[in-house]
Amino acid sequence: MTTFSKLTTKTKLSETQFYSVEQIKGNKVQVKNEDGELIVLPSDYVEKCLVSSDEVQTTKTMSRTDLTNLFLSASNVAMTVTYHKKVDEKEVEKQVAALYPNKGGKILSEADFKKKVSALLKSALEGEERTMVGRHYGTQDEFGRVRFIDMEVAKDPAKEYDTRQRLVDTRTITCLILRGIKYCVK
Repeated sequence: MTTFSKLTTKTKLSETQFYSVEQIKGNKVQVKNEDGELIVLPSDYVEKCLVSSDEVQTTKTMSRTDLTNLFLSASNVAMTVTYHKKVDEKEVEKQVAALYPNKGGKILSEADFKKKVSALLKSALEGEERTMVGRHYGTQDEFGRVRFIDMEVAKDPAKEYDTRQRLVDTRTITCLILRGIKYCVK
C-alpha cells in the first residue's frame, strides 16, 4: 500500500479494484469495494476509468475458439460469462427414470415422450447453463478450467481462501459481456 506522506510529484500510482454499485444520485455513484468500504465516484471517472460487467452497446458472434481466447486474455476485468456446468450423472439418471411412460398411472403420448427425451438429452449432453458476473486471473488448472471469482457472492472474510471461486470450462462458454460488447458463439 502507499503511505500518503511519502508521495512525491514523481510517484506513479496504480489501482485494481472491483466495485458493486450501491446507489446512484445525480452524476455520482456510491460503490462498495470488496473490503466493504463505501466510495463516491463522479460520473466522468466512471465513464473514463471503469469497465461495466453488464453494459451491452453492441453484439458480435465469433467461433468458440476465438471466444475462449478473448475470455482468457481478459484477466482482471469485470465481465459476465455464460457457460454450461458439468453434467451431473446422478441427476441425469433420475431424469431418465422419470421418463417412464406409465409413471403414476398416466400414459404419455408419443409426442410428449419425444419432447421429454429431447429436453433430457440436451441437458445431459450440455449441462445446466449458468451465468456469472465477476473476473478471473488468466490461469487455467490442469483440466483447462479457469478459476472465476463470482462477484455476486459475498466474500467470507473468515476463510483464508476466496470462497467465491467457481470453475469455468472454457470449452462450454456460449456468451461473454466484456467492455460493452456481448460476444456469442456462432
